[in-house]
Amino acid sequence: MNTCHVLDQLGTPFVDGECTAEEQAIVTAHLRECAECRERVEAESTARHVLRAHAAVARTMGAPPVWRPRVWWLGRPGLHVNPRALLLAAALVTGLLVLWLRPAQASAVGVIGDSFCQHKHLFSERFNVDDRTCTLGCVKRGAAFVLITDSKVYQIRNQELPELATFANVRVRVTGTINGEVIAIKNIAAADR
Repeated sequence: MNTCHVLDQLGTPFVDGECTAEEQAIVTAHLRECAECRERVEAESTARHVLRAHAAVARTMGAPPVWRPRVWWLGRPGLHVNPRALLLAAALVTGLLVLWLRPAQASAVGVIGDSFCQHKHLFSERFNVDDRTCTLGCVKRGAAFVLITDSKVYQIRNQELPELATFANVRVRVTGTINGEVIAIKNIAAADR
């Protein structure tokens, strides 16, 4: 009936004198049988005495210790934390992270191109078509519309916008949310040169 698992639950309270008489009897009976647990309890008891000695020295110097002289064993927190307060703190941190990491509202100016050719229009000369037709042809064959600015190429999240085909290979001003290399367009209009 007495196992090492029982000592995991009652070892520290036993050393600190916080067990009931029944729990004390259970631990004592187990310690008679198990040398490994007996060594562990002796180590905890020694640590408790060392902590109490340091606390006594601190008190004689006029500075009460900032810790409670108690043996803290692995798996049992020394500080009692209110689960509701912990949950509230986690929710607050999560909310702040969501606000901090949300996509930025932005405006950008660039050319609506395709993910195959981007600026180069590799097929214009080969098929004898203009750049707009090249962009639309590439999209028809599986490329995605992209926004090509002076410094970056943004993947467009909402490919279903009908305005993308209208403004293919046209310089535009877009507003929306940018998240890294991806832009979700809310508004698109021709840009002034």
